[in-house]
This record gives sequence, structure tokens and C-alpha cells, in this order.
Amino acid sequence: MATIGLNFGHDGGAALAQPQGVHVIEAERQLGLRHVCGGNARFADGVGTWVARLHALAAEPVTAVAVSDWYTPACAILPEGLVELTGEDFAWSRPGAALPSCVLRPVKAVDWPLALGPSGPLPVIAVRHHYAHAALAYHTSGARRALVLALDGTGNFAECGMVCLGEGPSLAPVLSFSNRTGPRFGLLYEALARRVHGGQFDTGKLLGLTATGEADAELLPVLRAMVAAEATRRAVPDLLAPLGERAPAGSALRYEDSWFPYDEDAGGYLDPHLGDATDDDVVHSYGGVFPDEIRTARGRSVVVGHGPGDAVCRTLAATLQRAVESDLAHLVAGLAARWPGYDTLCYAGGCALNITANTRLAESGLFSRVAVPACCDDSGIALGAALAAAGAGERPAAHTRWPGTRLAFAGPALGVPSAPDGAHARHTLGSDGEFVEEVAALLADRRCVAWLQGGMETGPRALGHRSLLVSAHWAGARRQVSQTIKGREWFRPVAPLCPAELAPGYFTGPLDHTDTMLFAVRVRPERAGELAEVRHIDGTARLQTLREEEHPLLHRLCHAVGRRTGLPVLINTSANAGGRPILNDLGTALELLDSTALDAVVLADERTVIT
Repeated sequence: MATIGLNFGHDGGAALAQPQGVHVIEAERQLGLRHVCGGNARFADGVGTWVARLHALAAEPVTAVAVSDWYTPACAILPEGLVELTGEDFAWSRPGAALPSCVLRPVKAVDWPLALGPSGPLPVIAVRHHYAHAALAYHTSGARRALVLALDGTGNFAECGMVCLGEGPSLAPVLSFSNRTGPRFGLLYEALARRVHGGQFDTGKLLGLTATGEADAELLPVLRAMVAAEATRRAVPDLLAPLGERAPAGSALRYEDSWFPYDEDAGGYLDPHLGDATDDDVVHSYGGVFPDEIRTARGRSVVVGHGPGDAVCRTLAATLQRAVESDLAHLVAGLAARWPGYDTLCYAGGCALNITANTRLAESGLFSRVAVPACCDDSGIALGAALAAAGAGERPAAHTRWPGTRLAFAGPALGVPSAPDGAHARHTLGSDGEFVEEVAALLADRRCVAWLQGGMETGPRALGHRSLLVSAHWAGARRQVSQTIKGREWFRPVAPLCPAELAPGYFTGPLDHTDTMLFAVRVRPERAGELAEVRHIDGTARLQTLREEEHPLLHRLCHAVGRRTGLPVLINTSANAGGRPILNDLGTALELLDSTALDAVVLADERTVIT
């Protein structure tokens, strides 16, 4: 049996879960609109087609449709029963609601087109946002037993996270986090990203910027008090470390013309004023705006500017990252102490995209493995909903590799224009060896290629199926691919590709966690000059290691480039123009070839090079 999942919030889409594997359709890559949600008219027009496609891909009958992130007022394609459930009886999905009975709810969805299967209407199940994150993390990890954590900016109402325990096919929620009390890791990252880069979805840019600044000891307790007030910290000291003597008494935050002094009873700034505020007001107050000015406990005034060129913004980015890492490490250690005996941590939500914090968790010694799914952000919510609502026999087996697909590459195949392309030269090679050597020659000659292969990646990282590749051996390679071709900011890191068996000679860190670019490693000091083009400002790298059995052509390509240049490391970044979603259409790739300094488009499955 199979289950279809739908996400109508931002990063919306549809997904299929079945014993044979999974399939994920991300709306932004179908529509060419980043972070699109169900309120968009083109989303509403397209979602029926995506659902029909999933029914066609199902090897067995679909038994249910699961829905997550329906809280989109502009969405006109929801069933009436779901609107009633969320509009009149939504206490079940509020933070603090009784767990575990309030994470799934059946919905009356009479004649809802999206729930009509080939044999008639299907049951519809509403899935709480963070439970969908948790289900994705656990049921795709391969673990039989795990502590499961979901953290992000916000989900249903003011909830910002959830803790679950995974045992075999069972996933039991045991704890919920609210932005009313914290930890507000995601919201503060969103607020500062808005201030510095202009949008809440620019948190990845902010993470790159953190390496350009130095943490400020006076600002650190202020930001930690914004993450969670001292009163909350004192109530759960095992999870949120109290500020104690470091509490910033005498400090204050200014928003426009209003000052909010540190309240010593609450141990925070806005907290005493939000007791009767709506959930939306709570989320906006912490995630929608960042203070215009901070007065530290020592009386120093820090005026917050706009843009990555502002020194204060760079300092705040570095300081916020320090606060998040410190409090997250304490939180996870506290969770491990409350629920001991779990060897694996499964982690999802937008906060799980913080690769330097992930590395701190992986190196904490608390777990032998920290499992983060490739689509850990809201792009994985549709699949998480499907996995949460599916029965044990309707999911891929936890202890085996899923036949036919891996989660990281469970997206649609590359779209090909119906009309033949006569404007570009196409060269098809007769063998894999000839093909790899031809592409290696291009890369060694300082050329940049778009490497397109297999099913599309799920989540925000290009992992060698929709990638721009350039050899890391020459000075200026990073600028060429990141800034000249893609128009990205100078401070944003690029990611190295390296064969797994060679990686220890170039990098240190959690190298057993580096298959999907969700953990940071460190460049070996003696290799710093050699790897200058992939080494970030702080000496780290967002490494992806390649194993021959999983990426035979790319693995072979790295070795071939190494024989020509002396360095078997490639720079990998997503195949897209600046501000656009990762491409999944050959026509779009050819447009990139024509309009930028890209040198070739490579169709790996066909062993074809297009110039």
C-alpha cells in the first residue's frame, strides 16, 4: 500500500511513500518560483497534476492522503473539513497540547478532488507540522531506534519544535517547544536574515556570513536572552542553560522609537509584553523584525545596520551563531539525559540546515550517528506527512536500502524539451571511460560544466545530480562558478566533492556524516593553500564525499581530474541562476549555457556533452 503527502505551506509540494521507495515533487522546481506555497494560483493549478503523477508511480493502491502546513489563508484548494478543523478546533495542534494524541487528525473531505483515487475517495489525515518533520527524519534514517528532534522557525501556530522517540515502526512524541518560551533558534535566525539580506529565507546566506565576523562577548548574553528568557531557562535548566551571572541586566532593545529594557523578573525583553498576544504576533515579534539598536549591560550602544557590508551585522551574525550552537548543544545533551540509551539522533526542521551546529552535535560524543535527511527543511514536509500517516507496512523497510531510489535523489527525472535543439553541438561518447575522460579534460582546462544525472535532489543541496562543477585546482575557480556564473555574494561558501577514500588526506571532522553536505568539516592546515578555492573563511568546508558504489561516474571523474591536475577535488554548487530554484529541465540548462560563462552541459546518463 502507499500514501500521498501534501504540503500547502512554503516550500510546498507533494510526495509518495510506499514499500518500494519514495518520490518527492517540490513545487518551486515545477513552477520556477522559490519557496512557493499553496496560496499561489499556479500551485493550485498544478497540484492536481502532481497528485495524478504520484498515483501513476504507486506500485500498490494509495490508501490515504496526508496534509501538512495548511495554515495558509490565501490557499483556496483546501477541503472544507480541514478549514473547519483549523479554524474552529485547532487546539489539538497548539504547542503544549496533549501528546501523542494530537499529532494526527482525520479530516472530513467530501468530494475533495485531491483525495479522489482511481477507485474513489480516500481518507484525509491532517499531520502536525513538527511531527511531519520528525517522521521524515526517523522513517528515512534506517535506524530501528532513535531520539528524534525537530526544530525550526515556526510550524502550526507558535510551535517551534518537537521531540519524539522512535522504536521500530512507532514514533511517539514526548515534548513540544513553543516560540512563546523558546528556544527561538529559527525565528532569531530569520529575523536577522531579514535585516541583513532582505528575506526570511536568506538564513543560508546568514550562515555563510557568520564566518566573516567575530562573536561579541557583550552581545552574546543579549542574544541568548532573546533565544529563551531566563525565567524559562530556570524552569528547565537541563534543557536551556540559565544565564545566571551572565544575564544582561541593564541592557535594552530598541525597535523603531520604542525601547524594551531587560526585565529581570522574566529575564527577557519582549516576553513580559506578549502574554495575551496571538500566535501570529508572537511569531512576528521575534521572527519578523530585528532590533534597530541594542544597549548592552555595560551601556554600550550598538546600532544595527542593513546589509552584509555593515560590520555590526557581521558581528551579530557570528554572535548569534555562537549563541545557537551553545544553547543547541546544551538542549540536545539535556534531551539525551532525559531519554538515555539512544545511539542515534534523527534531526530535521530548518534548524538542521545549520551545518556548523550539526557538526558540534556529531562530535559531541552523545551519539554514534546524527541522521539529517537531505530535505530536512519544509521541502520534506509533504513526504514527512505521508510517512507519518502511513502504516508500518506502507513505508520503505527501515533496515534495508530502498530499492530503486534514495531519499536524496527521489525527485523527478530531468525534463527534456519536446522540440529538438539544433543550436548546440552534442557529443555522445561510446563508453563511461571515454565520457569521464572528456569531461575531466574540460575541468582540467578550467572549464565549468553543468552535470545533470538521474532523479533530482530533494532539499536545498545539489548533490551531483543537478550541479555546476569546476576543478578546485586553479585560482579563481570559486569566483568563476559562484559569482560570475551564478551571481552569488562573495562570502557564500562553495562545496567540495571528494572521493570518500581520499577525504581524510584533505579534511578532518565527522567524515562519516558527509554524504549530503549537511555537516561542516575542517580543511587540514597543511592543505589550506592547495584547497584555497573550497576552504571557507573560517577554515571549514561543506564537504560531500563520494563512494564508488553510490556515485560511480562522479567518483571516477574526481580521480580522472586528480590525475590531470594533482587535486581530485571538485567545486560543486547547484545548477541554477542567481535567485532561481535548482533547474530540472534541459531547456533551462541550455539557457544558462547561452546566457552565462558556463562552458558545457553534461547529460551523464546519456554520456553526452553539449556545448
